Amino acid sequence: MKDLKIEYRDGKLTELSIDGVSFNIVTAITFSHTVGETLPTVSLAFTLGIGERLMPSSLSRENLHIIEK
Repeated sequence: MKDLKIEYRDGKLTELSIDGVSFNIVTAITFSHTVGETLPTVSLAFTLGIGERLMPSSLSRENLHIIEK
C-alpha cells in the first residue's frame, strides 16, 4: 500500500481509496500501523448484493498488486 485516503464530512464517510482504487460501499474500516515496527494493515467490511462487483470493470490489471509474505 502506497496511498491511503479516508475522508469524512459531517460524520459520514465521503471517500475511501487505496492506491487509487475507490471503495464506495464500505460498512467498516480497521486501520493498524505502528511506525517503524509494522506494515500498515487495512481491513474493510462491506456487503455485496446480487450483481454487484468488487472491482470496477474499467480498472486495469497493471494497477493491481500481489502482496507476498
